[in-house]
Amino acid sequence: MKRVVAAFPGTCGELFQGTLDGVQCLVSCPVDRMARLELLLEEGEGISVPPEMSKTRRALELALARRPLAGALRVRRLEALPEGKGYASSTADILAALYGFAQLSGTPLPPEEASRIALAVEPTDSIAWPGLALLDHREGRVMRFLGPPPPLAVLVVDEGGVVDTEEFNRRDSRALLASLAAAHKEAFALLKKGVERGDPAEVGEAATLSAEACRRILEKPLLERCRALVRSLGGYGVCVAHSGTLYGLLLPVALLNEKEHVTEAAARALPEAAEIRLHALAAGGPR
Repeated sequence: MKRVVAAFPGTCGELFQGTLDGVQCLVSCPVDRMARLELLLEEGEGISVPPEMSKTRRALELALARRPLAGALRVRRLEALPEGKGYASSTADILAALYGFAQLSGTPLPPEEASRIALAVEPTDSIAWPGLALLDHREGRVMRFLGPPPPLAVLVVDEGGVVDTEEFNRRDSRALLASLAAAHKEAFALLKKGVERGDPAEVGEAATLSAEACRRILEKPLLERCRALVRSLGGYGVCVAHSGTLYGLLLPVALLNEKEHVTEAAARALPEAAEIRLHALAAGGPR
């Protein structure tokens, strides 16, 4: 028997999402909250995956069609991310399973290949790369590594409820997206520059521009108060889950050492929030 434990970071939505030259793309905001899976390769044949992880099963079936593996593959979930919020729960599960599978098969799995397999199952977040990346999250026509994340704390605020991401992704928002093309171009250019320079302020400004454009598509009722809270904490900006319920307040990394102060300030400013958690901006890629 062989055993592998693989983990992938969840996200606090996206630092950027929109159209670039007519192609829908995103840059995920990975944080240090993980999806963790155990994969076992045993004697026998077939795949055993928890029934609620049908997307992960499908991704493994596609991987096995490319790289046959002798034995029975069994997947067990050790740590889950909340669903319907913007934590990239499905993508993190799928990628953790694929990278665990790659370890068991003894073959490398480039992030581009992992993302293509995931995209064959559903629209996918850009967390396969060991840093921040731009991805055409529907068809994979654009895959571009941007660089390592700058040092940032991310105060994750959940407004409550869930968003059905499958229903959201079925909407025809092309006309509205086209009307926002200039704002998306500006936001991504600023984000790209901020990542290249390792500048948290530019990254925060870019994320806020993207968040402002997003609420033309999905209401973000806490956005203005989140922006005010960021200013009071000396932060840089706000990102959102473009098809979820999360807001990410992008703050100086030193505030990770003042967790109680930060979360108490957020609880006072946003008493209706369903959850408030302080995380660090993380690199994508497997653990």
